Amino acid sequence: MALRELRVSNLAVIEEARLPFDDGFSVLTGETGSGKSMCVNALRAALGGRLEPDAVRAGATAARVAAVFDNPSARLRARRAELGIPDDDLITLSREVPVSGRATCRVDGALVSQAVLRELGDLCVDVTAQGTSHRMLRRNWQRDVLDAFAGHGCATARVNTADAVRAWRAATDAVIAARRAASTGAAELQRARDLVDDLAPIRIRPGEDAELHAERLRLRHAARIAVCSLALADASGGDEHSGADQLAAAIGAGADLAAVDPALARLLEDADVLVDRLRELALDARRHAEEISIDEARLTEIEERLDTLTRVVRRHGSLEAALVELERASSLVATIDGESGAVGSLEAAADARRSEAGRAGATLSALRASASRRLERAVTVELRALELPHARFRVILTRALDVDGVDTGDGTPVRCGPSGIDEVDFRLAPNRDSVPMPLDEGPSGGELGRLALALSAVVSEDDAPVLVLDEVDTGIGGETAARVGDVLARIGRGRQVIAITHRPEIAARAVTHLNITKADRPGGPQATATVVTGDERVSEIARLMSGRTTEAALIRATELLEEGASGDRGTPGVRTM
Repeated sequence: MALRELRVSNLAVIEEARLPFDDGFSVLTGETGSGKSMCVNALRAALGGRLEPDAVRAGATAARVAAVFDNPSARLRARRAELGIPDDDLITLSREVPVSGRATCRVDGALVSQAVLRELGDLCVDVTAQGTSHRMLRRNWQRDVLDAFAGHGCATARVNTADAVRAWRAATDAVIAARRAASTGAAELQRARDLVDDLAPIRIRPGEDAELHAERLRLRHAARIAVCSLALADASGGDEHSGADQLAAAIGAGADLAAVDPALARLLEDADVLVDRLRELALDARRHAEEISIDEARLTEIEERLDTLTRVVRRHGSLEAALVELERASSLVATIDGESGAVGSLEAAADARRSEAGRAGATLSALRASASRRLERAVTVELRALELPHARFRVILTRALDVDGVDTGDGTPVRCGPSGIDEVDFRLAPNRDSVPMPLDEGPSGGELGRLALALSAVVSEDDAPVLVLDEVDTGIGGETAARVGDVLARIGRGRQVIAITHRPEIAARAVTHLNITKADRPGGPQATATVVTGDERVSEIARLMSGRTTEAALIRATELLEEGASGDRGTPGVRTM
């Protein structure tokens, strides 16, 4: 999945802008205050993030932002289908924020809530600003990253664990239901038995009372129905005085005049059709009269059945309600009396499922433990390449005690869910004498930013969202910036990466370079986004180095671009696909 275009209209200093993006690593550069961060804010807004009405450009009635992505992930397609939005190889997330009134959110033109837009946005883009990413601080995400690094075997073990846990929970629910049924009071059980004994022999059908009422009404009026049917038969085609015969005689009397008067000819044709229809009516009416029978025995049978059903309706409200009560009572009696009431056998089955879940969880945990050591080494190599020479990355696996959990073989019951028995905690010690701390407690924003790059460099996530980094170069110097640029370029080989930077060493390693400029216009400041290539890009890299495009800066800028085009210059980390 990749961001193909960001469209911005009337947002702060941006009147109209269209930012195109290619695969791989892209950068946005420009003077301080030119509108680079506003482009990221526009993307955040399109993804469902917060955008205040005061961000609307002066003189405009509303700000509009839209982000267009291609090749949406399977999860994104599935969620879009759940929302009833047609599938497509492109997906557009858009937002309109008026100066007054409520903002509107759309996905492929369909109105959605801001919460839904944010949900889909999280599947499209991971925005890291000032070194922090909300996604990276989530323990569930850390576990998913470790599993992705562990590879196919871990993915299979995770599916097996989820299946085993579902089977265990289903078996446990069956035990709970059986115990509840077994503890049912004698009075309640007797009421259920009495209800079954009362209703089961009657063999009620839904809607039966309405059917019998209609049939009784027909039987009560059978004689009159037969008389009426015969009268129709006689009137329409029974003898020479019937309507059909009289009409046929009239047709014969005027047949020779049809050639004289066209209008009369049409009338005679219509009359001829009516003669046929009247004779058919006579046959149908006579046949119906013959089928009518005055069945006193059937009428008596219906009356008796309706009396029975009326008593049921008085007691239960309706036949349908009686059937619901009968089903509930039958289930209760069967649970207690039948084989499903064997609580002991159900408990044995639940224990077996619990053991299977424990074994599956232990297998998954062992794979994670092995992968965690490899991930620690691989990330540490990347961190040192990013000028954190004494950094230590640790993956801590813990388990929560749970008396109702699973036994993995050591006799200690632990909590086990569909994702296994492990709680995964990423920790970082950036300096020689520091202790590895959880990511949301110790490391600085700059250190977290480099850790995010290191993790992205060594772990290939399935359906990874676009990685967007705002101010990726905060607090780093030239050599470190070059290393960061190398890592970003390497990450870009597996997923799209977009970064805002002031460092020429980083910008020179991008595949696509957009320059954001701002100019004073009569209507206010105006920011413009331009893709720079060739000499224009050399000039922009030179400006990032010295603020001016001197001859020396241009020469060095050319060298940096050549270095970026030649490939990585830092020590490559371990990349697991």
